[in-house]
Amino acid sequence: MERLRTGQSVTLVDDRGRGLASALADPGAEVCARVFHRQPDKQFTPAEALQRAWKRRADLHADAGTTCYRVVHGEADYLPGLRVERYGDVLVAVVLADCLMLHLDELCRMLTELLPGATVVVRDHRDDVRRSAVRSWRWQADGGRGTLDAEASVTGHELGVPVLIKPFAGLATGIYVDQRGTRQWLRPQAVGKRVLNLFAYTGLFSTSLLHAGAASALDVDLSAPALALARDNARLANVTERHRTVTGECRTVLAGMSEQFDIVIVDPPTSAQGDGGWILRRDYPEVLRLAWERTAPGGLLLACCNTLHGKPFALREALREACPGARSVATPEPAGDVPLLSGFPEGRPWQLAAACR
Repeated sequence: MERLRTGQSVTLVDDRGRGLASALADPGAEVCARVFHRQPDKQFTPAEALQRAWKRRADLHADAGTTCYRVVHGEADYLPGLRVERYGDVLVAVVLADCLMLHLDELCRMLTELLPGATVVVRDHRDDVRRSAVRSWRWQADGGRGTLDAEASVTGHELGVPVLIKPFAGLATGIYVDQRGTRQWLRPQAVGKRVLNLFAYTGLFSTSLLHAGAASALDVDLSAPALALARDNARLANVTERHRTVTGECRTVLAGMSEQFDIVIVDPPTSAQGDGGWILRRDYPEVLRLAWERTAPGGLLLACCNTLHGKPFALREALREACPGARSVATPEPAGDVPLLSGFPEGRPWQLAAACR
């Protein structure tokens, strides 16, 4: 039997030898082949796939009010093992699989042609996407690897809202672009409303809703540096007078709070260190129960959780148990730059559930 090479185009077949799909071989990985086309016997053409992905987002490229978004979403854009995000004039290529490395230089070169003047950063997450100490470098056309200043920041925009971003700082860039569709869905509901943003990170949910006309927003997070950025973002968006922050563990803050809110957003990490630690499967139900107590009559509780790591979490069931008598609310899908592909559940970055009191 011929030994497969990493990055080689192969055809996947069933037990009768019938072609099922075309894939890139990754023989040394846990996922030994990554599908790039549903038709069998296709050759992998990365330049064509990238052109298609770029054209798919033509409206975003032309929108000065949104300069932070996903340019490539893995298998859903015919580029398995690759995610590319734009942060202003920086393009970050996140490599998730060995099979893509063979084609990386060609794709990076093409990215500089599609967005002239852009800085292209490569982030190597082939081992574990949850690691913070990952290898990152500035791509150079001569094959070199330029150095990065992790503290350097750029100002991007989402839905007309400015946001400070650290595109060279690893995973913690300051924005999760895959939640833009959620923020867009919430904005018209937020006019005149009081917002509580739990696990707020850099506060983009709050600044976006304040920008859209929310009466007030309170960000709660255990990370003081993240909330410092949230305050910077509020200043950039000219909403400081309606924005507050509280540094603390969300369960403790909620338990000591009497204030009520019209929109409560809960978007925790899967796990975290500090103050007893956080394990989503263990701790999320309690947070939802406490958050429901802080949701005003007629208010909305929006719960989110990451689907990319760990065992699946039954979010809707947990929300129903935490919110007795609540009315379930339909939630949005990701925006068009995070396309969902049938049979590729790994492409869905999160799950949402919402309840109205």
